[in-house]
Amino acid sequence: MHTMLDQERQRFDQQRRRTYQIAGAIGILIVAADIVTLIFDQHLLWWVRLLYVGNDLFLIAISLVIIWLVTTYRGSLTMVEQMMFITFAAESLLFNGIVPPLLGQTIAQRWIETVNDDIWFLLLICTLGFHLFRNRTGVLVVASLYSLSVAIVGGQTWLASRQGADLAPGWWSLQIYGMGAILLCFIYVISRYRAQAQRLQIRYELVEGWAFVDMLTSLPNRRRCEQALQEAIERSRRYGEQLAICIWDIDHFKRINDTYGHDRGDQVLRQIAQLMRQTLRSTDLVGRWGGEEFILLLPCTGQAAAEVVVERLRCLLMAAITLDGQPVTASFGIAVYQTDDDQVSLLARADHALYAAKAAGRNRVMIAV
Repeated sequence: MHTMLDQERQRFDQQRRRTYQIAGAIGILIVAADIVTLIFDQHLLWWVRLLYVGNDLFLIAISLVIIWLVTTYRGSLTMVEQMMFITFAAESLLFNGIVPPLLGQTIAQRWIETVNDDIWFLLLICTLGFHLFRNRTGVLVVASLYSLSVAIVGGQTWLASRQGADLAPGWWSLQIYGMGAILLCFIYVISRYRAQAQRLQIRYELVEGWAFVDMLTSLPNRRRCEQALQEAIERSRRYGEQLAICIWDIDHFKRINDTYGHDRGDQVLRQIAQLMRQTLRSTDLVGRWGGEEFILLLPCTGQAAAEVVVERLRCLLMAAITLDGQPVTASFGIAVYQTDDDQVSLLARADHALYAAKAAGRNRVMIAV
């Protein structure tokens, strides 16, 4: 369960890093273009141009720092996002809201700036706020920031009305901000829906994993092994592929539990599972069949090759797992798929071979006829 959650979190974090890298690079290009425009804009006083160019250089520096942080994995993504939100929210309120009117920006110029970049920059910051803050806190923070920005535009429009200026650009700006608010509502609803869908998907995968995984050994359980065996039999029927299976169990496992306790017996089962995962081919499947009994599926494997693989497992088991210096052994029964086999008959033949191995003295491999 934790592995699945960690993998999902890592995938999401990687997506966030790539998004910030791309957005930062695009932002640097846009701000650099704005610097060039400011340098050649003779309508602004030199000190006003210097102020805006200095602010643009600050934005470029912040963007470079963000790209460096997310690329080199310095600090947490949450820390980077908090820095982005605080910095860009302050930038939006100051240089897209408070500073321009103080420098003599007219209501007509406000309309131009609103359409060009003010509203889009604000929407970007608010979207980040929905991600950074959860549930009601996110709504409160975003609504406060957006309302303050709208209040600045409304205040500028109100002052323009007192001075007898044309109010149409101000109303147009407020209309754009109103449409932006509607867009933010849609972004919030979609983000909540996507988060809920992801949670449901993760829960489904977890339930599905629990249904097909043995909780003690983390191997596929009997249900999953039966499913995989049926699929392998169908492939063998359709394509004529060879298929071998092996049912095996630990010799005198009850004696191990009685002598060393059930915890030590469980440890032996886990050690065997780990040994199997490290030894078998990626195309093979080993699962816990029940109790101390295991099953091994060997696709595209004939009798001779299966016997070699299982004999090697038997020797590895003896060498790798011991109790008080005595090796833990197992008995193995192999059955090779025949054209008239179904799942029941194939398992029955492997089971008979297993009992034959036990009757012959245990710690050996027997082939079903």
